[in-house]
Amino acid sequence: MQFKELNELFSEDRLKAYASDDEHRANLLLIGELAPKLGIIEIITRNKTAQILGDMDSVFISRQTFGYWCRVIDQNKIHNDLLDLRGLNLSKYSKFNRQSKSTMLNYKKVKICYSLLLTIRNRALHWENLYKLNTDGTPRISTNLDGIVVGVDPESLKLFIDDILCCFNEDLKGYLE
Repeated sequence: MQFKELNELFSEDRLKAYASDDEHRANLLLIGELAPKLGIIEIITRNKTAQILGDMDSVFISRQTFGYWCRVIDQNKIHNDLLDLRGLNLSKYSKFNRQSKSTMLNYKKVKICYSLLLTIRNRALHWENLYKLNTDGTPRISTNLDGIVVGVDPESLKLFIDDILCCFNEDLKGYLE
């Protein structure tokens, strides 16, 4: 497709956010790969959270946003009941992550991971550039908890999502394959 046609279809401003047309196309394909897995994480999260809290109103459960469930997890402090991330090594998702798997409490890892998941989900489903980095080269997809900044490099997004799926159940990663 010609540059002029791409600008007309996607807007010049949007395309300027990418290093090239190929990166724009790769971003769309990456979002296509991540979306079903993010959907599974969202469904599991709302169902497990509701179950832990004893809320069985399926209509209410299905109508709440992922952000809502992330806030409910924090407000009710049910991180440890929801997910065991003790074996997750956050440093494998970016060289800027300094926390190894043994130095952080599980509830903090869960809180950090849900913040990252919410950011990834929102940026992906609003078709934003997941390949974009901060000007200093650090991941744009990042969060800060108690002064600890954790991010996910663009090339590690699939690995991060797959690892979270496996923390719920090892078989989930292959469920969509």
